[in-house]
Amino acid sequence: MILLVDMDAFFASVEQAMHPHLRGRAVIVCGDPDRRGVVTAASYEARPFGVHAGMPLAEAKRLCPKAEYVEGNPRKYVEKSLELLELFLTVTPDVEPFSVDEAFLDLSRMGDRSATPEAAMAIARDIQQRIADEHELGASIGIGPNKLISKMASGVQKPKGLTLLDEEGFRQLFWPQPVQALWGVGEKMAGHLNRLGIVTVGDLGRARPEVLEQAFGIVGPHLREAAWGHDATPVVPYHEGVDPKSMGHEVTLPEDCRDAEFLEGTLLRLSDQVARRLRGEGFGARTITVKLRDHRFHTITRQRALAAPIDDHIAIFEVARALWRANWKGEPLRLLGISASALAARGEGEQTELFERDTRGRALREALDKVRDKLGEAAVVPAGSLTHRREAGHVPFGAMKRKDPGALSREGTASQVKRVARDAAREGTGVTGRGTPRGPGSGTGDAAKRDAGASRGAGARRGPPTPPERGPGGGKT
Repeated sequence: MILLVDMDAFFASVEQAMHPHLRGRAVIVCGDPDRRGVVTAASYEARPFGVHAGMPLAEAKRLCPKAEYVEGNPRKYVEKSLELLELFLTVTPDVEPFSVDEAFLDLSRMGDRSATPEAAMAIARDIQQRIADEHELGASIGIGPNKLISKMASGVQKPKGLTLLDEEGFRQLFWPQPVQALWGVGEKMAGHLNRLGIVTVGDLGRARPEVLEQAFGIVGPHLREAAWGHDATPVVPYHEGVDPKSMGHEVTLPEDCRDAEFLEGTLLRLSDQVARRLRGEGFGARTITVKLRDHRFHTITRQRALAAPIDDHIAIFEVARALWRANWKGEPLRLLGISASALAARGEGEQTELFERDTRGRALREALDKVRDKLGEAAVVPAGSLTHRREAGHVPFGAMKRKDPGALSREGTASQVKRVARDAAREGTGVTGRGTPRGPGSGTGDAAKRDAGASRGAGARRGPPTPPERGPGGGKT
């Protein structure tokens, strides 16, 4: 059996747990509450007003003016996520952090203790209670025979839900629902399926494989298998890890802007952030993508594939600027973003001649990275991004130090959790640096539970078979 532990309204709940005066009140976590931006998380007290993650902050304030608007603290959420990982490791060594507020737990190596659905339910109930007692947080847990079913089961009864489904129960519950309810089917994919007459999850399960393959290629049959509740994706323990598929940064501008010089400076700052993350993780990118959102909330993304991987902010900026110039028609923009994908480990796929010619440039970048790691991101910045330095405070300098998560986003905090956990496993220490040593195969049984009690408080598109879009259509809770 596999569990998916999904923390309820995680960012907002952490704020409520750490600040008792916020308990029972509508809490909305965001960037700077005095600037324009979007809602990162909303407590359950705020949701009856219609507030949800991803909503423009101005709209949230109109709907719920009396809410407590809290500037998010990524470091705090990463630390709490690591403490929860320590807790999960006292149950099973096979824990895969799926995001900053979700983790898969594979119980198969626990033997008879998890052999029956009732035993798995008892384990899940115990985890839920320990999270409440030790961290004052709520969690919803899905239990199923595979990752797909446990993930979808976790959202059935929120908050603080506990749902067990087998394949038959999965089909009974989800087949009548819209196809977008299936994990991995987003809005665009649902639109394509609807045009084929596939409206519900059951329609997808009954669809002919050849029709789906003709429409979606190799992804089509995988989608059909997912509709039946089939998923052979293994739980990848945190100490093994999986390389990220992309890294990116985006920013909501202080106001709608059509000033080309200002927008170009913002792109340069974002390129610097992305490049710092790539170098810090030891990757180069073969694809650069630019995201533009105008004042009408119309969003486009454009990308360019490269002959060789890059990790230099100037190279990233030149590609991003070319894409921006080719696709921006002069309309006021609300948001800019840059992401790097098709990642390759440093040295992999690099052309020897180019690498040798760039030796001095690489040495300079590494030296500057060390300066920024020691003195802070603002110690050295791209000069071109300072054209409007008084107005450019909406984009942080660089990408923050390796040990300090960057922008307030699930992507950034989740990757930080996985990286810190992997580093700790390699070093043979607890994932928080305060718990008992954790390594592959350790952390189970009564002794581990006693260790956890003694140190109380210390404690990236993967998922279903390969659909191109991640997550249920209703958004994150």
